[in-house]
Amino acid sequence: MLQESLIDFSMWQSFFEADFARIALICTLLVGALCGVLSPTIVLKQRSYVGDTLAHLVFPGLVAGYFIAAAFDLPLWGTLMVGAAVTGLVGSILVERLERILNLPPDSAAVLTLTGFFAAGVVAVSRLRGTRIDLERFLFGDVLNLTNLDAVVLGVVLAVVTSFVVVLRKDWDAWLSDPEFARLMGFRVALIERLFPIVVTAAVLTGLVAVGGLMISALLAVPASLLPPKSAFSIPALLFSIALSLIGLLAAFALDWPVGSTIVLVGFVLVLAKAIVISLAKRDSAASI
Repeated sequence: MLQESLIDFSMWQSFFEADFARIALICTLLVGALCGVLSPTIVLKQRSYVGDTLAHLVFPGLVAGYFIAAAFDLPLWGTLMVGAAVTGLVGSILVERLERILNLPPDSAAVLTLTGFFAAGVVAVSRLRGTRIDLERFLFGDVLNLTNLDAVVLGVVLAVVTSFVVVLRKDWDAWLSDPEFARLMGFRVALIERLFPIVVTAAVLTGLVAVGGLMISALLAVPASLLPPKSAFSIPALLFSIALSLIGLLAAFALDWPVGSTIVLVGFVLVLAKAIVISLAKRDSAASI
């Protein structure tokens, strides 16, 4: 059945003739490109947990956005993004402060903060029972119900983030290799340290409406994990991330699976495949000695 669905060109043609499908395709590719741009920094800086952390940090902001939109009759989309941006940035700063003040490992500071923020969101969302609010969309994504506005926002964020990384590439690379030495050599380390949580927060905020906040962490880590980069900007990682997003979207449609989860599963299978190939190669090499 899967093979038949994959080669049924009339089905694919009718699917992509629909506006919602074209928007889903564009948004999925934009999310893939955005993750591909940031993946080298996430992996080289050993901050793969950042995406998952931010997905939890923005949760109370989303809940607050619902309350504010209902109380003051404001546009829901705008208040959600503003609320999520505020808690995401505040939480990111708090993680950094806890790490420095308490001398904690980065992952420990992140876990402490994200659990506190997520717990606050859970308490707040308990007050929303009986309403028609669906927060699952922002946790697991809903790419088939996105609009042209979502595509425009994703495109703008992708352009801005890519510009920051490309224009400041030397500073990013110096910060990734040795931030203290880079600071002494006059690289704009302080600027990069301020930009990093902002661009990652922007990626998570815009990506969560498409693939979900709980999936964005994997999409940020997989490209550079499979294709180890040597710089903050890697064309192979970028192209692979776009291809992964496209394959995941097509597989999700063929199998009638959730898009975000399918993309992550495809990436995970590729990671396992690479691990198996490397393990077999090492075994053969050891056997030949």
